[in-house]
Formats: sequence, structure tokens, C-alpha cells
Amino acid sequence: MILENLAPEIVWNIFEKVIASTPRPSRHEEKIRMKIKTWLNEQKRIKSININITEDTVGNILIKKAATPGLENIPPLLLQGHLDMVCETDRSEGYDFYNLGIPLRIQENKEWIDADGTTLGADDGIGVSLALALLIDEEIENIHGPLEVLFTVNEEDGFTGATNLDVKALGIESKYMINLDSGPLEDITIGSVCGGRVFFEKEFNWEDTKNTKDLLFVRIFVYGLLGGHSGDDIHLPRANANELLTRMLSNISGEIKFHICEWNGGTKANVITREANVKIAFDMALKEIFAHVIKQEISKIKNYYQSTEEGTEIFEPNLEIIWKYEEAAKYLSMQDTELLLTTSSLIPQGVLRYSTFHKGNVETSNNFAILHTINNYIRIEIYPRSLIRSELENFRRKMVQLGEFGGWKMTLRAVLPEWIPKPKSKFLKFIKEQYETVLKKEVKTIIVHGGLETGEISNKIPGIEMVAIGPTVENAHTPNERLKISDIKPIYEILLNIIKQFSTFKS
Repeated sequence: MILENLAPEIVWNIFEKVIASTPRPSRHEEKIRMKIKTWLNEQKRIKSININITEDTVGNILIKKAATPGLENIPPLLLQGHLDMVCETDRSEGYDFYNLGIPLRIQENKEWIDADGTTLGADDGIGVSLALALLIDEEIENIHGPLEVLFTVNEEDGFTGATNLDVKALGIESKYMINLDSGPLEDITIGSVCGGRVFFEKEFNWEDTKNTKDLLFVRIFVYGLLGGHSGDDIHLPRANANELLTRMLSNISGEIKFHICEWNGGTKANVITREANVKIAFDMALKEIFAHVIKQEISKIKNYYQSTEEGTEIFEPNLEIIWKYEEAAKYLSMQDTELLLTTSSLIPQGVLRYSTFHKGNVETSNNFAILHTINNYIRIEIYPRSLIRSELENFRRKMVQLGEFGGWKMTLRAVLPEWIPKPKSKFLKFIKEQYETVLKKEVKTIIVHGGLETGEISNKIPGIEMVAIGPTVENAHTPNERLKISDIKPIYEILLNIIKQFSTFKS
């Protein structure tokens, strides 16, 4: 084991042996679902734990643990996390997330856990591990009320589990829920944004390679970006590879005319795009002008993101932009090239507005997530989010108008609902008290710009009161994702304390 000397052992053992060792890409949770059920049944046999496992038709799992005799009248408490993970790698050879576990490692400073060249999956693997540990921990065996643990599927790629949650089939009784998919440790999350993806798609007529003898073909690569969570990290000064390519092409177009042949950037809507490349073609006579312009653009971009001025922050330390000549290929007309470039130029990236109601919070943002050439089609996917539903819808309408003006087929994915904060909730007050008992300092409540399943679950269970907590996870949705080791002991103690003291909660 890699994590065998870490405490609390019960949590780390589950994280390594059950969660990290089992493949669990979004929409492919069958292996982790089976692993958890097998593991729980084994624990039930070994420790004589009174638990019951139920599933609904989309694959959500509910585990019920009966109360200690005499404590059956305590309100049921629901713990919730999601089974899937975002699968990203910076390994040149790629990584088979469908068949391999995560290559865990402890960083040299002994302060963080990460993975060797892949996402760690602490989002939300550590939340699932904490919940499973609580189900088998003998420390609370004689002092707990009814416990329910809900594991949902496909949180990362559309909230399929939460959206299709069958409360009746699962038999969920709780009116109080702790979501285990948030952090950092010092904060209690009480609200999150709504979001709704927008898709542009268009079939183009491509020129074949018969008349290319006077054309040069060049591919431009942008890579090495930090990326990040397209909600939680959208306010950070990080570059988006699709936006950088758009910028360069727009400036090149001011000097020479060219054709776009192919554009591929981004992998997932909820990831700030780390890599992208575009292939273009232009008249051979313009070779020197092109080289001059692109070198200038690369210099300007690197000067901004990798400034060496004293006192400035290097935003993208590993950013690389290169270009090379390639073989001839089919290409778009000048008119269609201009349409694609204009469309991509008018798609915003990053923070659109900060909130006037919740100071310090991003209100509305957009991630220019994906631009792919697929056969004769070009497909663009963006992911806007907002604290305010009407502002999200207003932005999405603008994007539809932009797309339809250019003849794009526009598709809107259903909005994933916001979680409206209830700062005066008695349940929140109780959770905050348990937090501060363990941490011995005041904790703050926050609203996150990422989407949480809490909004959807609150629609499924009217009147439910919720908080979201968890340890510190940095750089989620990237190969730089890491989990703070020292947070696990206190977050687990907080959860134990909540369960032990829940009999004192007065609603």
C-alpha cells in the first residue's frame, strides 16, 4: 500500500483499496458500483453491520444503516457523494482509465496525495471514502441514529444520477443531508450555481487537396496549460487553449488570408481547456509574413502568462506554443474560415460578472470548452454558469442568437439547478457548531461557483436542509489534482462528531 501509514487508517485504506484501485469514468461506474457493493457485503458479514443496499434504475446506490437500538427516533441523516471522476492525463502515451486504477503517490513534501500523470479522483473519491468509513466505524456503533448514504452516478458529465434520482424506489427518508463534494476544510458550502451547456454544430463544404500546390499547411499547437475546474477555478488567471488559438488566428488574419483545415481543442465541458491545435493553409508567398506574425503573437502571449518582471506572478509556467509545416489536407473556404473564426472570437471565456449580492463571488462565467472537427462537421461546446438563473438564460439566449446568425445548429442542454443558500438554517447552525468544536476556530460559509448535486436533490426532496463539506482538493479536473493529507483526520472527526451529537439537534 502507498497510504498505509496515514491516519485515519480506516479512511485511507478505503480510498486506496476500494476507490482509487477501481476504474470509474463518468457514465462508466459499473465497476465501482460492483466493488462497493461487494465490499459492503463483506463488511456486513465480518462485522455483523445492519445495513441494507438499494439501487435505482440509473445506478444510484442508497445504503441504510439502522439506528442503535433505542435511538430510532433520531431524524435520519443522509451523507451523499458521487461515484464518477473526471479522467484527464498529461502522459504522452495516454492512460486507460476504463481498465486501470489511479497511480497514487505521496508528494515529496509529505503534505499532499496526487497521482502520477493523471487526475487523482479525490473529487469525489475522498467523499465516498469518508462515507463508507462511517458506515463501518465501531466508534459510533452504539451511539448513532438512522444513517443513509447516497452515491450518485455521472455527476461530472451532466448530473445524470441526481437528475434521475428515484427517491421513492430508494426509500430515502432523510430531511437533512451532508454533501461530501466540497472544500476546503475551513469552509462550509451553503450554495452553488446553475449551469447549462450550449452546443454549436455545423456541416461545412470542404475543398479537396487537388488545388493545393501553391498552399503551405501549418499546424499550431498550444499545450502545457494548467487547466482546472471550469467553475471553481474560472476566476484564476489561467489561459484557455481554444481562446489562445482564436487570439492568434484573429491577429494572423489581419495580415494574411488563410484557410482553416482542422481544429481540435478540449476534452470535457467542465475542464478549462489545456491543449488545442489548429491546422491552416495559406499562399506560399506569405510564408515570411506568417512566420513574423506568429512569432510576435507567441512572444506577446508568453510575456503575459510567463512574465519575468519582479513581483509578478507566472500564471502559466508550462505554457508552450509551437508550429510546424504539414502535408496538404482538405480545407474550408475563406468565407467559412471567417465564419468559424468570428464565432470563436465572439464566445467569451472566463468571468463575465462578479456578484453584487454575494460579495467576492463570481456571478456569471463561461468556459469555451471544446472545438472539434469531426468529419465534415465542426462542433463547439461551451459551459456557462451563474448564481442567478435569469442571467444564465440571458447569456444562453445571446449565444443562440450568435450561432443562428452564422447558420449553426444550436442545442441547449437542460439547466442544472442552482442551490439557493439558507444562511439561517438551524441545521447549518448545528453543523457549524460541530465544525468549530473540532477545529477550535470560527468557520465561514461560502457559495461555490461549481455545480453541486444539492440543487437537483433539493428539487427531488422538497424541504431538505443541506450543507456541503470536505477536505482541501486543489486543481480538480487536471493531472495536477491533489488532496491535502492533514485535512482528512479533522474532517473525519467532524463527521464523527456530527453523528454522535445528532441526537441533540433541535429542528
